[in-house]
Amino acid sequence: MLGRGTAWRQGHILKHEDAVSLEILEPDQVAFKVVVITHDCDLQSDSEKNIELMYGPLKKGSSQMKRAKHPRILDLCFEEPESVKKSAVELRHERKVILPKGDFNIEAGDNKYQISAEEKQALKQWLAAKYGRPAFPNAFEERLRAFDQDKGFKFEKAVAEIISANSEHVIGVFFDLGEERNNDLPEGEPYELKINVVYDSLEGGPEARVSAENISKELNGIFHKFYGDPLLGESELIELNSCLAVADTHFSLYSLRRMDQWRVEYISLEDESFGDFIGACV
Repeated sequence: MLGRGTAWRQGHILKHEDAVSLEILEPDQVAFKVVVITHDCDLQSDSEKNIELMYGPLKKGSSQMKRAKHPRILDLCFEEPESVKKSAVELRHERKVILPKGDFNIEAGDNKYQISAEEKQALKQWLAAKYGRPAFPNAFEERLRAFDQDKGFKFEKAVAEIISANSEHVIGVFFDLGEERNNDLPEGEPYELKINVVYDSLEGGPEARVSAENISKELNGIFHKFYGDPLLGESELIELNSCLAVADTHFSLYSLRRMDQWRVEYISLEDESFGDFIGACV
């Protein structure tokens, strides 16, 4: 039951028979799970009349789809999964179901499927990312999506592949365009760019630092090769002045508010890679 004092929380999983009784799942969809996505406070509030849920298949959790890395797909991982092949439930925004609270006469969730505090935070970030992810200036996006038709080379896709190859402990890749953050620059005037590759220093440890440093090194190389070395005055489109690996413990709120987390829009639309978002107020 919902209302004041309810035991239901965001991230709780419904029992299969309850999901069927609510007509969210069919009886034979035993390899699917339904997740509560309504915020904890709204579950208890009398002024909020509906409950929102998402359903998806059980699967092996993918590092590309964990921790809100992909803007449209989230692998929400369980604390004690029944098997490796069923360690997560795949959530997509188009699988959202909205029900009146009065129709949700379910006493308790499925205790066999529980998520950690970290996974719940990832769920919050992923839900916020749908509407809160940043938009860069059109001129900057166009320059970043440079394409060499003769060689079949897409710069943005090459950058995404560099990041995805070392993404296990990377929290996000943040772009700082300085004063030109919201401006479309004329042709011939380069964007001065700084990049921070932020990694999870506590969970990932030295391995995470090495991965982030590898990303930084490769990004420096590909930016300078494609757009020119700023030290040689070669950059006319994008001038990468620094690309650093930064531990999350040293990435300040000031930096988060000044910089924008970068994601690959057209690639994520094709479901080939991932995009990132972390909200300062989640």
